[in-house]
Amino acid sequence: MIDLHCHILPAIDDGAETVSDSIDLLCEEQKQGVDSIVFTPHFNFERTNLHDFCLAREHSMQSLNKALTQRNIDISVKLGAEVYFSVRMLDEDIEPLCFGDTNYILVEFPVNSRPYGLSRTMEDLIRRGYIPILAHVERYPYFSENVNELYDLVMKGCLAQVNAGAIIKSHASSLIMKYIKWEMVHIISTDCHSIKKRPPNMQEAFSIIDKRLGSNYKEWLIKNSIDVFNGRYIDMPVIKKPRKFLGKWI
Repeated sequence: MIDLHCHILPAIDDGAETVSDSIDLLCEEQKQGVDSIVFTPHFNFERTNLHDFCLAREHSMQSLNKALTQRNIDISVKLGAEVYFSVRMLDEDIEPLCFGDTNYILVEFPVNSRPYGLSRTMEDLIRRGYIPILAHVERYPYFSENVNELYDLVMKGCLAQVNAGAIIKSHASSLIMKYIKWEMVHIISTDCHSIKKRPPNMQEAFSIIDKRLGSNYKEWLIKNSIDVFNGRYIDMPVIKKPRKFLGKWI
């Protein structure tokens, strides 16, 4: 399996604080069956200079690489970022924020309100050749209250990611299963931050998907992450638009 969203790089955001913390998280990822990872530390255009962020990320990666070599930990990694939504994305060189040498970029939205310019910004990014991955879509009430908001973004060419922890514990688990069944969610990732508070939990999440939806959905989701990691396009289906019936989305 591949984890496309995590906060394992040490001392760069609210994730792993030390190299030792990072090693613990990586060892747990391997136990879960993860052998490839994209490191996605938080980045915010309004708070951080892009050049400074890239330097800090590289420094963090170098310190981790030394420990990986010493511990003989073999895991494939790429650098990326979890980019907080801003219309400034259209004015900046965002290539350094993409997953390694791919054109995939992870975008986080504000939780409380739908941001101004969301659809236009995503459309423009796609027009420029980038593929936005919408981070932890289960968190945004403006998607759960109106599922067609997410549907429209997916039909424009965005991918949607859900956190493994939300599948295991969240009250939104039943809606997430609908998202997956409708093929409106394409990627499961850990978004792990620490062993104690937000640990890697991919194995348990995929076990639940397997039991509730079947192995075909599980294998489809795993394949999607493999394709993204390797910079390949996902063959997106033409999906049916959800509708509300008796107060429920079907």
